[in-house]
Amino acid sequence: MDTAILEGLGLSKGEIKVYLALIEFGETKAGIVIEKAGMASSAVHNSINSLIGKGLVSFAKKGKIKHYRAVPPRQLMDFIEEKKKKLAEILPELESRQMLAKEKQEAEVFEGIKGVTAMLNMLIEDARKGDDYLFFAIDVEENEEVQKFFRMYDAKRKEKGLVVKGLAPKELKPLFAKRKVLKMKYPSFPIPSNISVCNDKTTLFSWGKKPVGYLIKSRQIADMYKDFFNRLWKN
Repeated sequence: MDTAILEGLGLSKGEIKVYLALIEFGETKAGIVIEKAGMASSAVHNSINSLIGKGLVSFAKKGKIKHYRAVPPRQLMDFIEEKKKKLAEILPELESRQMLAKEKQEAEVFEGIKGVTAMLNMLIEDARKGDDYLFFAIDVEENEEVQKFFRMYDAKRKEKGLVVKGLAPKELKPLFAKRKVLKMKYPSFPIPSNISVCNDKTTLFSWGKKPVGYLIKSRQIADMYKDFFNRLWKN
């Protein structure tokens, strides 16, 4: 079993071993769990008490001995919902702190395909209907994962009502021909690549073997690239 999922719920390795042992044996004494989990007595008791506190284990006294039982696995969903509710309570404060941090932050670096795609989503997260999205095209014709992302990205930009304009070399025209939501021009002279601008944000990125991207929040830099793009577009 892939216990990493349970770790993702916030359970420690010890808690997972104890919980799985209790599922297997049903209601049982701590000694059986200690033997099954292969853990020290103190570690097992600490994990049991922690699981009781999380509502994932219950106990009943039979004479002077406690017998423990794990809640049904489906009740883990209730555990997740409870964590979501607690997160929702502090979410406004977290978002407030993030906004303050964004105001101070000038640039961020993203690595890997998932990192670069996350960066591009951040580029338009605050954009509104009618805003311009300007880009110098990228050449990722052979990368299906990236192409799939841009098909979804086209739909997201269309849903937001963005005005998307792109410049690309003529040899890339077949790549953009089917993407009707884009307004494209194909200069015959050399142009930059892998640059996108929306409002006060600019992204510069490279896919290659180790994709990397830079998200710059600067009105001055964004306006510089917009002016450059528009001059090329008019010509």
